[in-house]
Amino acid sequence: MTAISSRDGYSVLECWQLASVPVDAMSAANYAVGGNATAATWSHIEPRTRVGEAWAPHVQLSIILNGLIRITSPAPAADTSTTANASGSIASVLPREVEVASSARPDTHVAYIMPGTLRSSVVIAADLKAASTLAGHFTEFPSDEPTVLVQIPFARDAAPEHTVLHDGPCTG
Repeated sequence: MTAISSRDGYSVLECWQLASVPVDAMSAANYAVGGNATAATWSHIEPRTRVGEAWAPHVQLSIILNGLIRITSPAPAADTSTTANASGSIASVLPREVEVASSARPDTHVAYIMPGTLRSSVVIAADLKAASTLAGHFTEFPSDEPTVLVQIPFARDAAPEHTVLHDGPCTG
């Protein structure tokens, strides 16, 4: 599953394979996602909301039920503003570059999180601000309808056991 993690002070998108083994029950293959979870919340975000640079408040599993999330990671090294064009759709404008303190900036990747498959609708956010000190991730909710998601923080901010399959979001 797609994860937002931290590497060398930057938030990065990675494709993770969780270490859990499925257990057959209730006519389904059931996977444990990781350690203990704390109280889950659900969020309702208005259409076309632009959060900007952000970090995970906790290491958490997020499942999108409606709408769309666009995650760019690391956050662009630019002043980013969002404008609506004549048709009402959103367009991002990058007017000027901003100096970044480190030359080891990782490649930028974009993930679209939307209802559908496990690959498209679930993301693990593990880029705490204490670790992504140079740049967080950039979040937008560009859908014309509200985005609804469930967020399930992991106890002690411990990410589930996993293997990194590759940089960037999971695809295919």
